[in-house]
Amino acid sequence: MINRDCLSYLKEWCYRSKRKPMLIRGARQVGKTTLVRMFAEQEDFQLVELNMEKPWRFIPTLNDLNPRRTIEAIEFELHIDIDPKRSIIFFDEVQSCPPVLSLLRYFYEEAPEYRIMVTGSLLEFVLAEPKFSIPVGRIELFYLGPLTFQEFLLATGEDKAVAKLESYRLGDTIQEPIHEKLNHLVRIFNVVGGMPEPISCFAQDRSFKEVERVKAEIIETFRLDFNKYHGKSNPQLLTMVFDSMPRLMGKKLIYSHITPNYRSNDLAKAVEQLCLARIITKIFHSHANGIPLAAEKNERFFKMMLLDVGLLLTQLNLIPTEIEQVGELNLVNNGVLAEQFIGQHLYQAQPHYRVPELFYWARERKSSSAEVDYVITDDFNNVVPVEIKAGGTGRLRSLHIMVLEKSLPRAVRFCSDQPTIFTERRKTAKGTVDFKLISLPHYLVQQLQRLLSES
Repeated sequence: MINRDCLSYLKEWCYRSKRKPMLIRGARQVGKTTLVRMFAEQEDFQLVELNMEKPWRFIPTLNDLNPRRTIEAIEFELHIDIDPKRSIIFFDEVQSCPPVLSLLRYFYEEAPEYRIMVTGSLLEFVLAEPKFSIPVGRIELFYLGPLTFQEFLLATGEDKAVAKLESYRLGDTIQEPIHEKLNHLVRIFNVVGGMPEPISCFAQDRSFKEVERVKAEIIETFRLDFNKYHGKSNPQLLTMVFDSMPRLMGKKLIYSHITPNYRSNDLAKAVEQLCLARIITKIFHSHANGIPLAAEKNERFFKMMLLDVGLLLTQLNLIPTEIEQVGELNLVNNGVLAEQFIGQHLYQAQPHYRVPELFYWARERKSSSAEVDYVITDDFNNVVPVEIKAGGTGRLRSLHIMVLEKSLPRAVRFCSDQPTIFTERRKTAKGTVDFKLISLPHYLVQQLQRLLSES
């Protein structure tokens, strides 16, 4: 179960005339190793897979920083010949052997004919150490997250649903039975989530019970990993922070709300370590006066998002069958699942080579505070506020405040209703502001950039 866009991107990388080693980054269990294996099989390459947790005899040659000597040692140890035209050399679990990272630049400079792919669990902790910094300009970074809603549909045989989403145009009418079916599929995705193993499990037998067991195992794996985190980490504190995240979702993070029993500095370090593991993500506040949004972000003003909506549901101890059958997601934990569902798709919508990021906007005033769930930019570098409604209705006061304050021409709302477009006119002290409100059902989230461009 792998994102087809990932496979397409790797194919483009694979056949470049000038190719850098590929470093795949992502959380545990998102399918990094599976992606490499599937790609090698798809393109009919010999995969030389080297799990660097093993005590290979060729490891001492890594310190020579001579890629051809290392290749020769690998061939000798494995009793194989490596043809650079038809092979992929895959160093897996490199967090156990960081010298591989130092060798990558020399593959690019001295042996560029070889296709080199590298990944590992908790690799981010090694990369955070100065002595193992990334050789900038000499490797290609690839960011991998959970599977998307549309990839879930393809994996579960809902090809027609994907075709419907990809062919939709603003102004089209979606038949009510199709609309209801697509909303139902969103609810199922919220239960299963985007992690490959639960999706594979669900595709085989459609058992929510088995899916929950698999997701619980993934969560427990995360907890067991806390003992492996580099630096002076406190596994008990990490567990406390991890377990508190679901109830703090969608809110500005205040460390004392996690627990008043630890210092803010200790809690901040625990949060940062969970971010390095890519289990949670910081969604920073941006003033959003223009692009890039990151130029106006406030490092101390952020809310959190978990890796995957399916894992969030399991952490919340919600009952899967009730989520599947409920009419609207606003009946579920005040809509936190809907915000997570949209958020993780917006976060992953950027090109795989770019560090994923996502922002939101807020105004803190005693009598006139406001907050918009997310802020993105379209393909024409316009700022676009995005508000999430779990059901079909809800006030848009904060969205209106931001649109008027920033004089924005368009805004987006995600809800469970049919897609619509409104042209609204608002009077302000500075004059009249016209803007377009594009209201989309949750299931069209992956089509957002295309629809914004077409509008």
